[in-house]
Amino acid sequence: MSNVMSNVLGALGSVIGYLGAEAATESFFERLLWPERFYNDANLFVLLTLSFFLPMAGPLHGAALKTLDTFRKNGLYLGKRRGNMLGTTFFSDTETKYFRLTGLNQTEEAKESRNGFWVRVLREVKCQNRPARLHKRDSAEPVIGIIPPYRATQLVHHLKLCYAKDAIAADADVIHVTEASIGWRTVLGTVLSEFSSIAIAITAAVGKPFESYWLAGYLLVPVVMKLVALFISVRRESILDWIRPEHKDQLYEIDDPRHGYAIIQGPPDVVLQFFRHYGHPKRDRGAAGRRDRAREVLSMGLIYLFVLYFPVGLIISLWIAKNAQLLWLSFQVYTILTMHAIRIVGWDNQGRTEARVARHLEQKRSVWLRRPDGLGIVACLETTDVPNVDSAKREIDAIVRDYYQDRRTP
Repeated sequence: MSNVMSNVLGALGSVIGYLGAEAATESFFERLLWPERFYNDANLFVLLTLSFFLPMAGPLHGAALKTLDTFRKNGLYLGKRRGNMLGTTFFSDTETKYFRLTGLNQTEEAKESRNGFWVRVLREVKCQNRPARLHKRDSAEPVIGIIPPYRATQLVHHLKLCYAKDAIAADADVIHVTEASIGWRTVLGTVLSEFSSIAIAITAAVGKPFESYWLAGYLLVPVVMKLVALFISVRRESILDWIRPEHKDQLYEIDDPRHGYAIIQGPPDVVLQFFRHYGHPKRDRGAAGRRDRAREVLSMGLIYLFVLYFPVGLIISLWIAKNAQLLWLSFQVYTILTMHAIRIVGWDNQGRTEARVARHLEQKRSVWLRRPDGLGIVACLETTDVPNVDSAKREIDAIVRDYYQDRRTP
């Protein structure tokens, strides 16, 4: 009878593995490869979400294989400084464009936003029913204050960026944010993200119905791999030096209509780095380049271990006691449910630097995104909610018109 039950549980484990592989997304491995960005928020709700909804002790083999396929297609297996990081879990692509505004209704050719840090920040800004500043369509329209029909509420953002050399230049009330190094938030978020698997591992080890040290050790593997990832994560491009302080502000419009309409204002040196190489993995020459390549290979190796992780657990479950089998099976069901919740609710952004910055900007706080040496970018945001797309386009036109009128004013 016990053999029959073991076979049934093994079959159920296989089915659960198939279902879980369909639910998992590659965002789990973005977290693994970029912990400084994805575990950079100590907000209570964020920490609770990380603790209960983002364990990696479930069936992630399908998502891991897709991630490795992307590496192969982008040529990352070809050798040192070969292949394209953009579009992989090392450096994902926003798939948006931006263009510089050269005057009223005058733009340059649209260019790729690439990883687009500020694009992602603005996507995280939420609708809060702010009072709309609605502009006339033309001179024949009689009243400005009449609210047009609501169809799909749009957010119109005006983000202003500037350099700040130190805390004094940034302003005392500014929110300090950095993602250039591993900090206490990163370590805390990494460990808490495996809180559920650690709890089940302790239960498996000391609980009288279970007492399975094999299962306990197996469930602790993900947190160990995440901690290893902290030490082998690739180095990334940081904020560039301030080399042209004489440059004046320019306007850049983001072409991302599914998430709203946005104008970014700032000197070219400040703005354009976030559309180019900010956050890109470093791939230097010489000894540093060999170390960079070693980090890339080790990071890809960690992902391959997650290809093997669930199948190994399935095999182990056939040899452990029935109670321990049920515990493992129940936890796998739990992880699949959390994967579904993450996909449906959109909580895969929890802990990210962009979400943290967006939350502060929503509160009308200025944010200082800085390097460890103090040089950084100060950001402030004005957001307007408007009833429809037509109103959003008029708001954008008003921002551009006001900007060029102010420039002409002596």
